[in-house]
Amino acid sequence: MIIDGHAHAFGEFAYTKKLIPLMDNLGVDKVVLCPGGTDPDFEFKVPKIAYRKSSYNHYFHILGNVFFLRLFHKKMNNIDNEYVFSLVKDYPDRLIQYFWTNPNDPELISTLEQNFEKMSFAGIKLHQCLNKFSNEDEGMKLISQFAIEKNIPIFIHLYNFKETRKLVKLAQEFPKANYIIAHSMGLETIAKKGERLKNVYFDISTYFIISEKRIRFAMDKFGEDKVLLGSDSPLGYRNLELNIEKIRKMDLAEKQKNKILGENIAKLLNL
Repeated sequence: MIIDGHAHAFGEFAYTKKLIPLMDNLGVDKVVLCPGGTDPDFEFKVPKIAYRKSSYNHYFHILGNVFFLRLFHKKMNNIDNEYVFSLVKDYPDRLIQYFWTNPNDPELISTLEQNFEKMSFAGIKLHQCLNKFSNEDEGMKLISQFAIEKNIPIFIHLYNFKETRKLVKLAQEFPKANYIIAHSMGLETIAKKGERLKNVYFDISTYFIISEKRIRFAMDKFGEDKVLLGSDSPLGYRNLELNIEKIRKMDLAEKQKNKILGENIAKLLNL
């Protein structure tokens, strides 16, 4: 089983007539879709980035948030959960929805409740670059409690090391909530500040920023059940294909590869 645990509904991932054949081609069983943050037809030009030490540096990833915010914030503000829902309705056996929300929403819980009843989304998507909030805000506590009640994970893109440390405290305060760390941002900080945490998982997208060394580090510190395949497609050149290839080529037991490629997230999402 292969499940892409992190993709966005724009570009070629915005239309099932393109996405489903792509999945079939790669032998991918399911894809988790979040809103694209932009119009479905928006073409995000991504260069072919090769492996470099700089691209692997976890400090570089955090600094990259600043440039992302400055360059793309105005272009990426169309959070269309309804559009994702329409795609998932057409292919419920292949596509999975994460609902993008803002912890600062004054109607936060009623918004989540109403949309969960309608969409039965499988997780909650949060992005600290596009929505300014802190992990110590009351909204994050409300989201954590909601996620516990609905038995769904929280998928979060962290903004900086300070917010990473706050996320550790939040995960400690809500041990029954499950948090997926987008791009494994802050992995080393989480390992240092929350090494005993059992409720954090690590998304290994995108292909060109997550090294095999960091994947092994996550496995060593948190266990092989905590590492999840992701692509962040279409934000990258052949991300899904190349990330699958990376795991298959790693010197790991087949059981470990299968867990990362799909079994771990299937268990987390109760598939």
